[in-house]
Amino acid sequence: MKKSFPIFFASFLLLMPTQALAYIDPGSGSAIIGLVIGFFVAIGVVLKTFWFKILSIFGLSKPPKAEDEKNENY
Repeated sequence: MKKSFPIFFASFLLLMPTQALAYIDPGSGSAIIGLVIGFFVAIGVVLKTFWFKILSIFGLSKPPKAEDEKNENY
């Protein structure tokens, strides 16, 4: 049984049709476009939310000061 499985699997793949006669309706296309746009908007929101933390990780800006330090100067 174990030796015949690769032969069976290979013959199964060779007997499959090479063309997929599929149809994508306009609703599917707009759903795919919506997913792509939503993905990029989500990435933008995450970057905007954590922008100062990302800059401080790379050393491009100082982390924000605590409120206690700001009130001591007055």
